[in-house]
Amino acid sequence: MPPMNLFVLSLLLLVLPADGAVEISLDDVKQWANLLGEDLYQTFREATKATEIQEMYSNYAQSEVFDPRLELKQNKKDIEEYLKKRSKMAWDAKISLQARPYLNISDDIDLNDPRKSTFVRFMSAKTGANHARLYFDDHYGRVLEANATEVFNYTANANFYGKKTSSAASAVHVPTPQYNRDADLLRKIEWSRIDELYRANRQATRDLSFQLFCSESSFMRYYPATPWVWDNPDPQNPLDLFDCRSTEWYINGATLSKNVMIMLDMSGSMLGQRFEIAKQTIESVLETLSDNDFFNIMPFSKKPYFLDECAEQAFLLQATMRNKKLMRSKLNNVTSEGKAEYEKALAKAFETLLNLRTPVNWTTPEQVATKVLQTGSSGFAQTLTTFGGHVMGLTDEYLAAIKNYTKGEKLGCNNVIMLITDGAPDYYKEVFQLYNADKKIRFFSFLIGDEATDFDQVKWMACTNKGFMVHVANLADVQEKVQHYIKVMSRPVAQQADAIGEADAVWSGIYRERLFYVSPLNAVRPKRVRVALKDPKSEKLVTTVSYPVVHNNTFMGVTGVTVPVIELKQLIPHYKLGGLSYSFMLDNNGYVMFHPQLRPIEPNTKQPKPNYNSMDILELEVPQNQKLMRSAMIKCDNTDPKELKILYAIDDVGRVYRQTNTYYAECIEGALFTIGMAIAKGDEHRIARRSPPAYGQVQMSWFEGKNWRIHPEWRYCLVNDSDANISPEEAFTIYAKQMREGGALPELCLPRKELVDRLLLDIEVTNSLTNYWDINWEIDIGKGIHLVFFATPTGLIRFADEKLPFVEYEDPNWAEPDNLTAPNDIVPKQMYQHFILDDNKRTSEDSYFQRAVRMRDRIVFDTNLKTKVWYTDETTSAFGHRENVSVLMTATQAIFMDKALVGVVGVEMLYDSLAQTLKKIGCGPGDDKTWCFLLDEHAYIVYSSLNTSRYSSPWATQLGDRKNSHLGKWFGHLNLVTEMTMGLLHERGFYVETTYVDYQALCQDQSYTVAGAMRLLNPFLSTFKSFHWIGRELWSLLTEYTILGVISAIIRPTEAYTASFHDLNEGLPCDKASHFYLANWKEENWESEGHAPVIAESLIPNDRYDKPCKQSAQGCAVKIYASWVPKTNLLLVAIAQKPSADTVSECYNPEKCPMSVPPKFLFGFTQVYNATDKHMDMLPTDPESDAEFENQCRHIRSKERKSPSKCFISNDDEAEYPCSNASLATSTWLLICIFALLSTIRSRT
Repeated sequence: MPPMNLFVLSLLLLVLPADGAVEISLDDVKQWANLLGEDLYQTFREATKATEIQEMYSNYAQSEVFDPRLELKQNKKDIEEYLKKRSKMAWDAKISLQARPYLNISDDIDLNDPRKSTFVRFMSAKTGANHARLYFDDHYGRVLEANATEVFNYTANANFYGKKTSSAASAVHVPTPQYNRDADLLRKIEWSRIDELYRANRQATRDLSFQLFCSESSFMRYYPATPWVWDNPDPQNPLDLFDCRSTEWYINGATLSKNVMIMLDMSGSMLGQRFEIAKQTIESVLETLSDNDFFNIMPFSKKPYFLDECAEQAFLLQATMRNKKLMRSKLNNVTSEGKAEYEKALAKAFETLLNLRTPVNWTTPEQVATKVLQTGSSGFAQTLTTFGGHVMGLTDEYLAAIKNYTKGEKLGCNNVIMLITDGAPDYYKEVFQLYNADKKIRFFSFLIGDEATDFDQVKWMACTNKGFMVHVANLADVQEKVQHYIKVMSRPVAQQADAIGEADAVWSGIYRERLFYVSPLNAVRPKRVRVALKDPKSEKLVTTVSYPVVHNNTFMGVTGVTVPVIELKQLIPHYKLGGLSYSFMLDNNGYVMFHPQLRPIEPNTKQPKPNYNSMDILELEVPQNQKLMRSAMIKCDNTDPKELKILYAIDDVGRVYRQTNTYYAECIEGALFTIGMAIAKGDEHRIARRSPPAYGQVQMSWFEGKNWRIHPEWRYCLVNDSDANISPEEAFTIYAKQMREGGALPELCLPRKELVDRLLLDIEVTNSLTNYWDINWEIDIGKGIHLVFFATPTGLIRFADEKLPFVEYEDPNWAEPDNLTAPNDIVPKQMYQHFILDDNKRTSEDSYFQRAVRMRDRIVFDTNLKTKVWYTDETTSAFGHRENVSVLMTATQAIFMDKALVGVVGVEMLYDSLAQTLKKIGCGPGDDKTWCFLLDEHAYIVYSSLNTSRYSSPWATQLGDRKNSHLGKWFGHLNLVTEMTMGLLHERGFYVETTYVDYQALCQDQSYTVAGAMRLLNPFLSTFKSFHWIGRELWSLLTEYTILGVISAIIRPTEAYTASFHDLNEGLPCDKASHFYLANWKEENWESEGHAPVIAESLIPNDRYDKPCKQSAQGCAVKIYASWVPKTNLLLVAIAQKPSADTVSECYNPEKCPMSVPPKFLFGFTQVYNATDKHMDMLPTDPESDAEFENQCRHIRSKERKSPSKCFISNDDEAEYPCSNASLATSTWLLICIFALLSTIRSRT
């Protein structure tokens, strides 16, 4: 044993108390803390060889200061080059498609005749083959199966992170409602076959980009092919809800940005099924809106209104998923009653789109007449315009505003009104003439309900205002009928196709690309798992570049190429920044594309949050008493870099840390993106090689063994698609061999040269590290250490497993169940989850790494409650209990060279080792008179000496047993004594209080909206509808017993269902806040509430006993001491009870010493409605809005942004285009005649 440890142990024996009744003092606690700190420090440094690692690096590298501005400019060039190559791929696909001849086969039958050469086959995404099922329109309703001639052979693709793909051909997806053998569809599928170009592009880039084409006819072609992912996991009845025409990249390419006002008729006739169809129609419309669009929903009855106060003031909302889901959720609680006042509703819709803020004065002819009789004049200093039974007072300024309207830069190019109704009682021509005489606002009508008959009026509204009218008879009609408006909105794009060049690429915001999902139908649940299975849908956010395809002046669809965000992140290498600094990226709307604080996935459901792609930069840089000028980020203004004090959260906002950042930004040309850097104060240092790498001197011995890993998702060198069966470590070893043999960096490593060079430095320096660790192996085992590791910012991890001979790493009591009836019945065998191999493969992205770099010169101790190990034989723990399991704990420390981060070194060990050490000191388990705690930097409990503690408690099935474990719990919420103690720790300056607002939270709270509506139907209309109902029922009978029924069953689409709004009960975005208590180590330039840092102190004045339990004052009297443990993140707290041989302490009895109600400390997140740091700069500002609106409605209000596309204004009257496909499905009277004729024929036979 080293001399220092012998000295420490000898001191330990000197300070041992004689028995539990001996009173302790502040000096005792300070000495315990010092002895504990020295023992932990010596054990850690000897086990990790931290000093030796620093010396190793000093021989090969040095610290250097970097200029963030220069780094960011280089990153800008790299990203622009990368994105330009991907946009060129999409552009080349557009040009290739526009040059291809259209399939010129006039006979539809030839396309579906397998005997002819004109028979069209395509590789189906859903089946993975090119077989076809043909239905024949004859008396027998025959079905013919054309067998497949080609089948996809999917293999794991290394460049798609192991996802199975096929490069043989592109795959074609046809939505469920679309008959996939429709002749026109087949012509377009055959025309869109450009697989040779796709292959050439794929070979040139070798990354995980999908090349896409979405047709206006609904099919999507994509390359490389990959198995389709269904929307439910039932293999017997799979559900497919996908339609590429609802994707953001298609909408962006097919249409210009839009301002959409949705008018919802809420009259009494819109009850029941019609209202369900109306809601489904709104959902489908919302699906077609991207972040570049704006919208609002206006139900109307006696008066029009918006769904909530924020929407009322904002007029138009940005069409983020957050806002769309919020508005859709409010529709569920709208009710209907009263008459529908169309005049007022239409006027409000036009006012909204024309941005007419001055309200009009509505009155009635009777009121005007009465005023004239009483005063001799109307009394209105306005122009009076009569609309049916209403009179509108119009000022000259109002009329001028209508005439001189120009769109604001922050809004979309085109204005659109959508009316959802079961019929309008009038044409309201005067309203359209007043507001839309020049047809600058398009009007679309959706006639709802199978029995709807008032189509003349709503058809006129659409046809005379450059729109389209559709009849949505039932839920199954919705998806396809909504697409008609997209076709109309794409007309200006087709008309101005020549004005769209390669530089006019449109980039989407981030979204989850469906093609990266792993199908649950193909997932196999293993019998034994080391870690919990991750939801495959939680991975791979992308952005997609798109161009419209116009063939012979006809809009045909949109080409696109996906770019995974993880690829963009690697182009701004964080290993070249300091340990606290980071990079981020914003889209044209100022929404975060990547950022270390972005948490897009809800941790419980593993599903994306509604606001995952619409988080503003200010909502992630949680400010403290300062504002970050958002405009500087959007405009990339670095003339005066902004400094901001923020709270940086880790562990899913379980911990927050204070730091001061300076922000820099650069604009990406051609994509309207912004890249940024947040450089922490004093963090402008990094490691640099002393000399350039000598590739020919790379030694293969550096890569031997299995005790090293590199980041599993970073691309150090490009690989072949077929290399999926080799690990990242094996792939890099192959390239290292090529370096040695060729004396140069392999071509496939050149794109990541800087990362490869820095990784080679780390590998070379640490190649003998395991030998150093082996020297200390026997000593480590004696102290319960079974894992030592070292991680670097480049993703390298070196580790040594020192398995303890008295410990099992699999549950020895597990037995495989018999007679399993289903895969879900399998109970996985419990196994130790390896701290590195299972839980922490991502080095600098893992929480242990981030905690260590934020507590420089301190060893960070924590309990690891994610896993456990089993003793070979039942063992008596330090707490005196017979145990067969053990909790584990970790210790980590960041290593620096001067001010430059080298990496983080750490150990994992048995928790009992810490408990045994504290037992020797005097704060060991079992002393009920002196209750000792070790608290970490956030006052979470790392150690509690209460003798009821059991290592098995964290995994106990009974709640009472779990309560016996205090590990990992927050100290102030344990009981009344710890609550009082936490208050004293805060008052004395051991911890400082701060508030963190989580703008990425979800809440179940929903607002309720009640509307009035009902249009009174006249008797003739009711009678006519009755006759129409009879005709519809006769049509149903006719189709049920004839071949028409077979055809209808074949081509009838499935019931409509909108994927984005499938579960509105998952929660809506909200703000939550919590107090945090941070160790007061006096960070530079941070206020500490006037408290100077404290090392040790008696928390109760005059070192007296206090009686915290007012209900049982005599039964509980305590002294409380606290002292920081040197060189660690731990605070030693000792609660000493007054010695008494005759009484049993009541301090920890919850009945006689209950906690405060409400709790003294508001620790834990709760919903807030007006957080103090919501006061942000919201640009552009509205002089008529107030501060409260800015705070409460910041999600609704449009912020400063970059316009994503050109605006093409169509001045054509478009009279040659169709404006409706709606009419009564079949004449009611004709159906009656047919039914009568069939009855006559049947009676004669």
